[in-house]
Amino acid sequence: MAKKIIHKIHEMKKELILQEASQIFEVSGYENMKISVLAKNVGVSQSTIYSMFESKDGLYIEYIRLQIKNFLEELIPLTINCTSIEKLYKFTALKFEYYMKKEKAIEPNIKNNPLFFNTLYHDYANPFEEVYKFLADVFCEYDSTISNDKAIKLAYSFNGYSDGYITLWMEKQNIDLLQSTEEVCTSFLSIIKSIN
Repeated sequence: MAKKIIHKIHEMKKELILQEASQIFEVSGYENMKISVLAKNVGVSQSTIYSMFESKDGLYIEYIRLQIKNFLEELIPLTINCTSIEKLYKFTALKFEYYMKKEKAIEPNIKNNPLFFNTLYHDYANPFEEVYKFLADVFCEYDSTISNDKAIKLAYSFNGYSDGYITLWMEKQNIDLLQSTEEVCTSFLSIIKSIN
C-alpha cells in the first residue's frame, strides 16, 4: 500500500513538472528553458528533475510525447466515419494547427537544425510511432494493394513532406500553413498514384 502511495506521489510530481516545463517551452523555447528556473517554479530540486527525466533532452522528449498524445486524442474523434482522404486532410490540418500553436517550443530547433528531432531521438524511443501507425493505416485504407511495409514508408515520407511546409513557414513566414493543407495532401497523393 505504501509503495502505491509513493508511486502515485511520484507520478503526480512528474506530471506537475511536465506541465510547468510545457509552459516554459512554449513561452521561452527549448534553448531558453533552464532546469534551475523550472525547479524553482515547481518547488523541487534540480536533482529531482534529473532523476525523473535524466536530462533536458529527456524532459523535452516527454513534452513531445505529451503533445502527440493530446494530438491523437483530438484527431481520432475527428476522423471517425471519414474516408481515407478526409482523414489525411484532417490529420494535416490539425498537425499544422499544433505547430502554429507550439511554434515557440520548436522554432529554434527546426530553424537551426531541420534534423533536430532525428538527432534527439538517437538516445530515446521515437515518440512519433503512433503517428506513423495512424498514417500507415490511412494509406492502406486509401489503396488496399499497398503492403504494410510500403504503408509505413509512405507514412514516414508524408510526415517529412508536410514537415517541409512547416520548415518553410517558419523560415519565410510567407505561406499560410493551414491554407496549404489541400496542396500538401493532393500533391502527395498524386505522387503515390504516379509510382503505383
